[in-house]
Amino acid sequence: MSLRALALVASAVVLLSGCDAWQNRAEFAAPQSRWNASEPSPVAVDAPPPPIPEQYCYRTLATVDCFSSPEPSRITSFTGLYPDPASLPPGSAVRN
Repeated sequence: MSLRALALVASAVVLLSGCDAWQNRAEFAAPQSRWNASEPSPVAVDAPPPPIPEQYCYRTLATVDCFSSPEPSRITSFTGLYPDPASLPPGSAVRN
């Protein structure tokens, strides 16, 4: 095996060593420190992500403020809903 091939294999091993190809819990689950080590993950790998609550966003001078319910007094600075209901699959946003 040439030195170049050996260096390529070594760099691939280093780069891929952080990958977890056998991941058995969902990435959006609570950290493992939040449940006993003897228990399995509370969320299955193939579970759908949790629903995203709807937020009503209003522009201010420097930032955008978002609230869980509409603010009628700030209607002139309304920028929209987050997440945009048109961009989500049905049932993934939670209406208040």
